[in-house]
Amino acid sequence: MSNIEIYVNNGNKELFEIFRDTSIGILDLRTADCILHASDILHTLCKLEMLVFNGSFTGHFATQLPASLNCISLQTGECSSEWLYSLLINLCA
Repeated sequence: MSNIEIYVNNGNKELFEIFRDTSIGILDLRTADCILHASDILHTLCKLEMLVFNGSFTGHFATQLPASLNCISLQTGECSSEWLYSLLINLCA
């Protein structure tokens, strides 16, 4: 499943629980709500290499990311400086 690319336009907690502990390679989250719902399981995606964000982000990025992550792509939308700063701190940790 690491060759699978999943795009989520409108997801909920139950959908992302299905993805828990899988070996998805690329996950494209199309809204800030999707990222919020996926935040509990992202660190369990042991083969996740690319995470794509779309949407507008404010506040603090406090999601634990998997060690396998090689690329984060910020596509459309905008983010606050606090959100971007906390994402960068998270990536360095």
